[in-house]
Amino acid sequence: MSALLTIRDLHVSFDTEEGVVQAVDGVSLRLDRGEVLGLVGESGCGKSALAMSVPRLLPMPPARIAAAGIALDGTELTTLSPGALRGLRGRRIGVVFQEPMTALSPLHRVGAQIEEAIRLHRRLSRARTRALMLEWLERVGIPNPAQRAQAWPHELSGGMQQRIMIAMALVHDPDLVIADEPTTALDVLLQAQVLELMRRLRREQSGLLLITHDMGVIRQMATRVAVMYAGEIVEEAPAAALFAAPLHPYTQALLAAMPSSSTRGRALRTIPGQVPSALAWPGGCRFRERCPYAAARCGEHPGLQDVGGGRSVRCCVVNAPRATRDAQPAARETRPAVVAGPPLLEVRDLRTWYPVRRGVLARTVDQVRAVDGISLTLRAGETLGVVGASGCGKTTLARTILRLERPRGGAVLVDGQDVLKLRGAALKAYRRAVQVIFQDPFASLNPRHTVLDLVTEGMLAHSLTTPATRRADASRLLVDVGLDAGMLDRYPHAFSGGQRQRIAIARALSLSPRLLICDEAVSALDLSVRAQILNLLAELRDRYGLAYLFITHDLGVVRHLADRIVVMLQGRIVEEGPTVEVLAAPRHDYTRQLLAAVPHAGGKE
Repeated sequence: MSALLTIRDLHVSFDTEEGVVQAVDGVSLRLDRGEVLGLVGESGCGKSALAMSVPRLLPMPPARIAAAGIALDGTELTTLSPGALRGLRGRRIGVVFQEPMTALSPLHRVGAQIEEAIRLHRRLSRARTRALMLEWLERVGIPNPAQRAQAWPHELSGGMQQRIMIAMALVHDPDLVIADEPTTALDVLLQAQVLELMRRLRREQSGLLLITHDMGVIRQMATRVAVMYAGEIVEEAPAAALFAAPLHPYTQALLAAMPSSSTRGRALRTIPGQVPSALAWPGGCRFRERCPYAAARCGEHPGLQDVGGGRSVRCCVVNAPRATRDAQPAARETRPAVVAGPPLLEVRDLRTWYPVRRGVLARTVDQVRAVDGISLTLRAGETLGVVGASGCGKTTLARTILRLERPRGGAVLVDGQDVLKLRGAALKAYRRAVQVIFQDPFASLNPRHTVLDLVTEGMLAHSLTTPATRRADASRLLVDVGLDAGMLDRYPHAFSGGQRQRIAIARALSLSPRLLICDEAVSALDLSVRAQILNLLAELRDRYGLAYLFITHDLGVVRHLADRIVVMLQGRIVEEGPTVEVLAAPRHDYTRQLLAAVPHAGGKE
C-alpha cells in the first residue's frame, strides 16, 4: 500500500508558566491507505498532541511544533501557509473530537453547522447544500433528519452529538480521518454503532488514525497499533501480533489491567507510579521506574528497534518474560454470591417523569418516563451494578435517590425510612449518609478551592471537624485513597484525571457515608488508572462495609466489581440477578444485545 500520512521526527512542546512541557519527542509514524492505525497510551503520553499537530490545530503559541516532515499523500504540511492549511482541514483531513458537546457550537443548530462545513469547501446552491446535509444526517443514522437538523446540540443525546461530529468530519470524503477518543462517553450499543458507522463510511483509499484508551476498541478496529509512553513510541506492531504477544512491559501491563471474569474477587494488576512529568523527561528508559524488569542497562535511553514481522520496540530487556499479562493477580478473599443482611436501600415503584410542553401556553401534551416503576434493594457491603444504554434512566434513578429530582410517585427507603418525606435536620443527616462520585471529577471539583477546602467543606458543614483539626483529618483521607498528604494546598488543575477522581472519592468518604452512588466514575479513565480506582473502591467497600450503586456502561467493570446487576431499558428494569448468572446466561434479548456489542481485547472473559 502507498503511504497516505508520514510523520518524521516530530517534536511538540508547550510554553507554560512552569517551563517548557515536552509533549511529543521525536516520533515517526506511517499510515497507509486503507489502514487503521490505533494510538494508545495513558493520559499525558502525548497522543492528542501528536494527532492535532498533523492538521496544525494546536494553538501556536503556546505550542511549538518541529518536524523533519509531515506529509499527506506527498504534500508537505509543515511548509503550507495558514490559508492552504485551512483548505486541507475538513476537505482532505477530517477530525472527530472526543467531546462533541464542546466541539459543537451551542449557538447554532446542528444542521446549520454541517451546512457551514460544506460551504467552506464547496460552491453549492443553498438547496444542494441542504440536501447534502440531510443526506449525511441520514447516512450517520439520525432519525427524522429534517426535524433533527433544527435541533440545538444540547437537545441531542451524546450518541447523536457524536454522529453529528462524524457527519461533519466525513461530509467531504477526506483522505485522512483523525478520531480522538470518539467513543469514550458512549454506552456499548452506541459505541458499536459509531464504530460500525466509521468503518462503513470510511473509504478504502482513506486512512484512520484512531486514538483511544479502550484496548477492546483497538482490537476491533485497528490494523496496526502504536503504543505511546512519555512522548515516545515504545512499541508498534500489527494489531493481531501485538495482542497475541505484546513485547514491551508497558503494553503488557496495559493489557493486564483490563477487568474480566478471571479478575473477579481479585485485585487488578496496576502500573505503579505515573507517567513522568513532561517538564523534564528522566534519563535512560522513561518507563524504568515503573518496569518490573528494569536493569542496570536501562540507564541508557533505548532506541526504537526493528524486531521483524513489521514490529518495533523501544526496550533493552525486550527478551525478558512477559511481565504481567499471564500472571494471576493476588487473590482477595472470595466474596459471597449474595451479601446477607437487611436492605440498606429499598426503592419501591419509583417513577420520575418529565412533562413535554407545547404551544404558547406551554400545556403538557406528553410525559417522558425516565424512571417508570423501578423497584430494587441494596444491602450494606454490597455492590449493585446498573447498566443500560444512554437515555434508559440510570442517572435519573440516581438523582432521584439523591433527592436531586422530584419523583411522580413511589418510595425510597433507607433503613426503612422514606427519604422522600424527610425535612430539616433529618434530610441533612440523609445527605451525610448517601454520597455520590460523578463521572467527570474536574467538572465536579471547584477549580478555585484547594484540596483541603474540597475535602473538608462537608465535614465543617456537618460539624465533623474543626478549623483546628481539619488539616489532620484531610491528610488522613488523602492517605486512605492513596494520595500524598502534601497535596492539600494544590488546586484541581494540578492533578491527573486519576488523582482528581481519588480526591472526589476522598470528599465523598469525608462524611463517613453508608451508601456511595458511582455514576460512570471510571468511564473516562485510562486502563491503569481505572484499575487503581477499582481496586481502591473494592478495598474501601470491604474495609468500611460501604454499599455501592454502581452506574456504568462498561460490562467488564460490572463483571469484575458488582455482586448483583440490574439492566435498564426505557425507564424500567428488564433483568436482574447475581452478576455471574446474568452475564453468563442472560434471559432478556436486550441484555444479550448489550453483551454482543462489547468489544474484547483478549484474555479470558
